[in-house]
Amino acid sequence: MRAERPQDAWFAQAGSGLLFVCGAGLGALLHGVPGAAGGAAAAAAIGALLAHHLHSRTRQRRKLLAAPLSARHRDFLLERYDYFERLPARLRARFEDDLRLFLGEKRITGVGIDVNDELRLLVAASAVTLSLGWPEAEWDQLTEVLLYPENFDRDYAHGGQDLAGEAHAWGTVILSVPTLLESFEYDDDGYHVGLHEFAHLLDVEQAEFDGMPSGLGPQDRGAWAKLVPREMGRIREGRSELDEYGASDPVEFFPVAVEAFFERPRVIREHHPEIYEILARYFVQDPASWDDARRLSG
Repeated sequence: MRAERPQDAWFAQAGSGLLFVCGAGLGALLHGVPGAAGGAAAAAAIGALLAHHLHSRTRQRRKLLAAPLSARHRDFLLERYDYFERLPARLRARFEDDLRLFLGEKRITGVGIDVNDELRLLVAASAVTLSLGWPEAEWDQLTEVLLYPENFDRDYAHGGQDLAGEAHAWGTVILSVPTLLESFEYDDDGYHVGLHEFAHLLDVEQAEFDGMPSGLGPQDRGAWAKLVPREMGRIREGRSELDEYGASDPVEFFPVAVEAFFERPRVIREHHPEIYEILARYFVQDPASWDDARRLSG
C-alpha cells in the first residue's frame, strides 16, 4: 500500500475526460451549442470534485504514514507475532507502513465485544502479512471486519462451535476473538484464523470462491489446478503436513496452504516444495529463508 496510488491519478484524468465528453455531448443534444458549453462546465466541476476527493485520500495517507508506529505497538507485535519478528528490516518497515494504512482505512467492528488497539493490530497484521509483497495492494475487496466474542454457528449465533471465522464474497470477514488470539499464541501449528479468512478474499472471482488465487500467473495457475486434487489426496491418506481441513473442499485448500506457508515455512518447503515455490512467487515472500537466516528449526 502506498500513499499515492498511481491508479488514482489515471482515474482522475480519464474520469474527467469522459465526464467532459459526456457532459458536452448530452448538453449539445438537449440544447445545442449553449447546452454543450453548460454541460462541459458541469462536467468540469464534477471532475474537480473527483480530483479533490482522490487528492484528499493521498493527503490522509501521508498523514497516517507521518506518525510512526508507536513503540508500545511495535513491542506488542514483536512479542505476539513471530512472523513480524523474523521479517528482514526492510520488509518490517514496509509492514509497519501497510499496517498503519490498513488501520486508518478499514472498518473493524466489534459485535458484542469492545475492540481495543491490540485486537485491531492483530486483525491488520493478519491481512498485511498476505499483501506485504504487493506494493500496489489495497484490500479494496474488503468491506468490513466483524469481531465476535466467541465462535458461532451457521446462523451467526454466538456460542456455536461450527465456525471460528468466515469470509464472504462481498467482502465481510468475521473472526472469533478467542480463536484469533489463540492463532497468534501458537505460531507454528499451521492454523491461523486471520490468515485463513483473509486468504479467502484473495480467491474471489466475480463474487464467488473458486479455489484459485486471484492474480496467479498463467503457468502457476495450471500447476496449482493440477496439484490441488493430488495434495488433497495426500491429506486424506495422512501423508501431508497440511491440516486435514484442506481436504474438505478445493476452496478450503488454498487458505489452509497459506496458513502453513507462513506459519511452518521450512516444513512446507521440505515436504511440499511445489506448493512452497508457487506461494513464494505469488506472495513475493520467502519466509523459509528468513528462518534459515535465524537458524531456526521447524
